[in-house]
Amino acid sequence: MAPTGRTAVWVLLGPHKGDNNQVLALAERIGLPFRTIQMRYKWFAHLPAVCRSVTISQLDPEVRRQIAGPWPSLVLGIGQRSVPVARYIQRKSGGLAKIVRLGDPMVSHRLFDLVVTTTQYAVRDADNVIRLPITITNRENVQPTLSEEHWLSAFEHPRRLIVIGGKTSLWRFPTKVIGETVRLLQRRAEVEGGSIIAVTSPRTSPKLVETARAALGDASVVTSQFPRYGALLRASDEIHVTGDSVSMLSDAVASGKPVGLIPLERNLVAKFLRWVGDLRGSQFRMRELDRFWTDLRARGVVGSVDEPHCGKLDDLSLEIAVETARMLATSVPVLPTFEVAPPPVTIPEAMAL
Repeated sequence: MAPTGRTAVWVLLGPHKGDNNQVLALAERIGLPFRTIQMRYKWFAHLPAVCRSVTISQLDPEVRRQIAGPWPSLVLGIGQRSVPVARYIQRKSGGLAKIVRLGDPMVSHRLFDLVVTTTQYAVRDADNVIRLPITITNRENVQPTLSEEHWLSAFEHPRRLIVIGGKTSLWRFPTKVIGETVRLLQRRAEVEGGSIIAVTSPRTSPKLVETARAALGDASVVTSQFPRYGALLRASDEIHVTGDSVSMLSDAVASGKPVGLIPLERNLVAKFLRWVGDLRGSQFRMRELDRFWTDLRARGVVGSVDEPHCGKLDDLSLEIAVETARMLATSVPVLPTFEVAPPPVTIPEAMAL
């Protein structure tokens, strides 16, 4: 169904929950009315993005009917596949709709009004690029319900939560990673007391789930929506996260709890691509997870499974990103003011309203 009234912000949602949580969190922080559109693609969805096309032909007909005026002031999205859709909306609006992209759009930043990214992505530094130390996350703590409190009461403090992601491109995730993590935490629990809980994600493979259950028992491994992920974060005293998921690491850091990073290794394809990149003097555009891990360690907000760390992120880049996006949506041609002076940010001519 086509929209019947104008909404200031459109949020293009994709197939990944972690990605969607980021764009929704940004939309909520901007504080303007927004509507969400769930992207559903045909089989050739990647082709328009790779070719830098401006089209909605890759969308299912039902979704295409939702891409109609009255047009918004701002279009939010993340990743690569919805880039042609955002550019189509901007063109149809006569340039009224400004585009804010999160993550790595895999095309030139010059095509957008603002790119909000993090350190693992090979997005070039530019006037319209803001690089965050962690992804945008909903930092409100989720208060456990009575039933969740009852479930949690079986686990003694200190509660050590293992957040398990899954295999990702160019990175190995063997089952031994989970087994070794559990053994390290069990040795600590023998000395310090407490309990261990594991929670999985939609990307967690059956083998990883089975490994966790074999090491901890079924009752200690959460694979469903109960208890909720946010309630587990709030109720835990330490959070240990597999390094494949930048969004889950960001959630852990934002919680203010001690965080232990569970690192992964590059697979053979990644090692080969890096070797070829060294030979040609220019690396391929890949997601550098270890760069993200290194930055968090340097900031003192993550440690290891043996020695988890917690710290405060003294960084204004998120506030700048939110206020800049709000400025784009409301046509206010001034930068926000802060009690503490932020690092200089120049809004390029393409963003001047």
